[in-house]
Amino acid sequence: MPGVIDYSFDPTVAPLGLSIRLETLALCAAIFLVLVLVALRAGRAPASDETIDERSAGRLRRDDLILIGFGVVPGAVVGGRLDYGLLHLDYYLANPGALTDPSQGGLGLTLAVVLGIATGLAVARLLAAPIDRWLHVAGLPVLVGLGLGKLAMLLGGAGQGSYSDASWAVSFSGPGPWGSMNPSFPALPSQALEGGLVLTAAFGAVLVPLLLRLRLRPWHRIVRPGWSPPHEWWILTGSRGFATLLSLWIAARFVAAFTWRDARVLGPLNAEQILLVVVLMVVLIAPSVPAGLTAVRRRWSARRAGRAAAKARRAELEAKVAS
Repeated sequence: MPGVIDYSFDPTVAPLGLSIRLETLALCAAIFLVLVLVALRAGRAPASDETIDERSAGRLRRDDLILIGFGVVPGAVVGGRLDYGLLHLDYYLANPGALTDPSQGGLGLTLAVVLGIATGLAVARLLAAPIDRWLHVAGLPVLVGLGLGKLAMLLGGAGQGSYSDASWAVSFSGPGPWGSMNPSFPALPSQALEGGLVLTAAFGAVLVPLLLRLRLRPWHRIVRPGWSPPHEWWILTGSRGFATLLSLWIAARFVAAFTWRDARVLGPLNAEQILLVVVLMVVLIAPSVPAGLTAVRRRWSARRAGRAAAKARRAELEAKVAS
């Protein structure tokens, strides 16, 4: 079809006689890049005195990163399967045993990311690692990794969107195997669109704070640009910053989902978009939960202390009356 971008290549390679998909290699490279970027950002943390325990000093230990990374895996697998089950709820309600069959169906990304983060944080808590600082250094690399991971799907022909004859539609006419149904039919490249939107959001998260530091200062009769001192924006620091970047990913995925082949279940929204809205609400609320729990504990402790003091005063008065 004229104007359609057609890909024709072998999506597999065979090093040492082993058949490996290019998509798998690219995805592994994206994960490795995320770990490297997180490790590099963690290395910028100020070094503590050798006589001080690193965890008590708040130092980010790179060996903890490996354990936290492994901790992400079970949550990502379970979450991905639950996501896929929710998106195909009718089938799995009729065949509940198929949900635990790894040879049937696939994995969804939204809950894989959410539960993967949750189990990774659980491991960090077991290690007594500074969770807020780990979230701060991991936010941007995770966003980059999610964008590159979606672009990697192009190498396997997976994640194709609605069928279309638009000039930017793509088709896969090579020998395959390809990851989408009817790969030779031109369709919107939803995976490339989502990957591009996510990487644009990551670039914006770096560029916008930099531009906000730009200052124009008078110099003789002209104006010269300058920079204000570095400033940590509260919306991009710690757990709040991680939630902000994760919200940008959710927004990008929500927009890209309009090009999917999935059926609409609520107005113009498909099931994944509804799930994304729910996850976004959780992500926006999550950073305030620890502070809220701390306030509740303090109020509860104050009430218990007040009741104990009142009881002591009553006992003292009773003792005086008895004497």
